[in-house]
Amino acid sequence: MSQASTKKLPLTEGPLFWRIILFALPIMATGVLQILYNMADNIVVGQFSGNPNALGSVGSTSSLTNLIVNLLLGIAAGTSVVVAQAFGAKQDKVVSRAIHTALIFSLVGGLIFMGIGLGVSRPALELMKTRPELLDGAVLYFRIICLGIPATAVYNFGAAILRSVGDSKTPLIILSSTGLINVGLNFFFILVCDMSVDGVAIATIVSQYLSAISVVTVLWLQRNKSYGFSFKKLCFDFALLKRILRFGIPSGIQSSLFSISNIILTSGINSLGDHVIKAYTISNNIDAITYTSCNSFHHAALTFTGQNFGAKKYDRIKRVMIYSLAQVLFFGIAIAQLELLFCNELASLYIDANDVYKEEIMGYARDMMKVLLNTYFLCGIMDVFSGILKGLGYSLAPMIMSLSGICALRIFWVFVVFPLEKFNTHTGLCLSYPLSWTVTALMFLVTLVIVWHKIKRRDKLEESMKISE
Repeated sequence: MSQASTKKLPLTEGPLFWRIILFALPIMATGVLQILYNMADNIVVGQFSGNPNALGSVGSTSSLTNLIVNLLLGIAAGTSVVVAQAFGAKQDKVVSRAIHTALIFSLVGGLIFMGIGLGVSRPALELMKTRPELLDGAVLYFRIICLGIPATAVYNFGAAILRSVGDSKTPLIILSSTGLINVGLNFFFILVCDMSVDGVAIATIVSQYLSAISVVTVLWLQRNKSYGFSFKKLCFDFALLKRILRFGIPSGIQSSLFSISNIILTSGINSLGDHVIKAYTISNNIDAITYTSCNSFHHAALTFTGQNFGAKKYDRIKRVMIYSLAQVLFFGIAIAQLELLFCNELASLYIDANDVYKEEIMGYARDMMKVLLNTYFLCGIMDVFSGILKGLGYSLAPMIMSLSGICALRIFWVFVVFPLEKFNTHTGLCLSYPLSWTVTALMFLVTLVIVWHKIKRRDKLEESMKISE
């Protein structure tokens, strides 16, 4: 089969192994680009702002920002499930009504989250034990970022729609373009306008609104297709919204649980001093590349499973799981080891060369990365199992598993294990990550086996009923 003809096949037909990789790679590249642009924010503000507290202020908000973004991403995953299953079943009217309902909801939801974020910014950062010298800068940065939440919501829902019908390349093109604008604006606001954390925040939200406009434009250009956007077809289908939310809310809560647990971990990091806070910010920026690379196979597993489940091609779903696990294991280990190889060079990008504490900060960052990067493949395995479950239409079970395996375990670690003398260090705190990934992955696997047998029994019952009729 030629490459050209393979590309034209839906995800319910044709070979799987290379198609999963080719689908995941643009998502991986999109995520890595987002991280690189975030890294640029931190590098520019840390190196050129002239404010010694700027990097710490930005880093102090990362967990809180991710909480809101991950909640929206999780709800967007509900759109992916509904659209992918309907697209695989060739239900064009359902696809069209679902994407129009989702886009309206994304804008409304984004505005609501923006209001919440603006309202809780200072008390939330104080609750996280943000250091006094960093607090004002952190509040300013976070409030500006909140103004971009509606755009982030629209873009993420639009990107989820495109990926659910098999297009993972367009979001990459959009992020590549708007991200370059973000980097350029970073330098403009910092070097030309003599701004600090406010400058990088404004640059970020400008790029977010450009991304939102771009993804809606792309969907509008496809308005003659089932997944295209048209103002004439705007609707708000409450039945479909209920389905989207039934899948999306548990998925959103699941995603936010990671951020909630990270907020709690950040409070532990904040108790260890300024240098550890900076090192934690650096480590988070760098190891996020490995995370987003692994997470791309979560999206691939969800989309391929969703479409093939809609088409009732269960044997292909088994192969999707096997191939996705093998691929996430390879990429997770390979990318992590590459980052570890250059961890000193990467960490040094964030710190002013004249900082007398540079070596100490880099040492802390290096210690954290050794713990996290050597075990990140466990997170990838966990995410693939989660993607398969969501593609099958089960979002509540992964949420419950994450509540106990991620959130509860890390809270226990911070409040019970971390205070112990043996673990009261930056690396002792980081050990909670691989432990929680392992426990949650095992719970996902057990749940997946139970769900799979349930689906097969239901399918056999439906077949027997058709025969009897």
